[in-house]
Amino acid sequence: MPVRWFARFSILLLLMILIGISVVSILCIESIPLVEKKPLLSLSNAERAKVLLREYDPRKLRSGEIKTVSMSEEELSLVTNHLINGFGTGAAAFEIEQDRLTIMASVNLSGLLPGRYVNFKTQFNTVSDGARFGKLQIGLISVPAAIMRGFVTLGAEHIYRATGLPSINTVLHAVVIRDRQLEITYQWQEEIVKVVRDRFVSRTDRALMRAYNDFLATKFAEKGTDLSFANLVHAIFKKARDRSPSTDPVVENRAAIVILAAYVNGSNISSFVPEAANWVKPRRVRLKIHSRRDLVRHFATSAALAVAGGGVMSSAIGLYKEVGDADGGSGFSFQDLAADKAGAQFGHAAVESEFSAKRLQDRIARGIDEMALIPKVNDLEENLSEAEFQGRYGGIKGVEYERVVEDIDRRIADSVLYRP
Repeated sequence: MPVRWFARFSILLLLMILIGISVVSILCIESIPLVEKKPLLSLSNAERAKVLLREYDPRKLRSGEIKTVSMSEEELSLVTNHLINGFGTGAAAFEIEQDRLTIMASVNLSGLLPGRYVNFKTQFNTVSDGARFGKLQIGLISVPAAIMRGFVTLGAEHIYRATGLPSINTVLHAVVIRDRQLEITYQWQEEIVKVVRDRFVSRTDRALMRAYNDFLATKFAEKGTDLSFANLVHAIFKKARDRSPSTDPVVENRAAIVILAAYVNGSNISSFVPEAANWVKPRRVRLKIHSRRDLVRHFATSAALAVAGGGVMSSAIGLYKEVGDADGGSGFSFQDLAADKAGAQFGHAAVESEFSAKRLQDRIARGIDEMALIPKVNDLEENLSEAEFQGRYGGIKGVEYERVVEDIDRRIADSVLYRP
């Protein structure tokens, strides 16, 4: 009898849990976003967001230095959505009135549930000792302010204990909402960079990056100017394949691409890997593909962005640069855009899954040429002024523009590297 009772109780408990999850899901998931996602590309807004991020970058401060930053609701929305666009999964908005900051956000669930969203809404209220969370609204579910503050306090304490990050009280000195501005006074702690770096760039990742950096140095010492970009990609991915039987091919590919992009762009990765300042410096060689150096930079940078932040961000940044060139720069270039998109596809294939990572390694190890990396581009137009770009192609939403982009996508899909 006790066994039967326990079995029935277990089944009933499981049913109640499933029903509870179903009810919560129904109440949390909605068909209309609370915040509509803004168009991905707005040149002036994107550039302004970058300026703001540089201006507020705390890493420019000395350890222990105290700084106050003040942002309007427009600036908060601009910077937040610029960062969110890197993931392409939602949007956020802010409203400031008197002593209250309202935060709204929508997460797009299209990857799992097409046409469905999770909407969030909460508030910060100014009080005598700073600012406090108000209630949190998730879909139709409302979490009272007291419970919300409890969760935030416990969460902050857990992060403090688990990561070794400085306590929030030692970093955040004051939060004030006034004159339609959010004003934050904080004391920069240098150890934050180290802790965050160790969390996001592990010791294993740093060791791998050094291994590939040293590999590049050896290759250039051996081959010098006789090493083409296609040869270099072949060599470094053959190295990744040889290492992968005992390691994770996704991690190997990511490290190889990051180091390759850093080399191509002459970037200094010591900002997030400080010990890189003491690594051997590979010989500088002007690598080309289709007889052009700029296509190498476009390809490698987009590949690195894809493995670091997702293909959506890579495509967005690549296209942003090209539209920017059309407005007073070198002009819009479909050739550069093709290199951006090819690089994004390369990066995506390199880290999408263990199977995809190994498949790319094997295909490259068998031998590749320039056309495998970036398809034929010399028949694509470039150096288009803004007026020419708008007149001939209708801008980035024009039918003719879409036709060319679809053609570029087909060319990339036909590459031996990306075929099923």
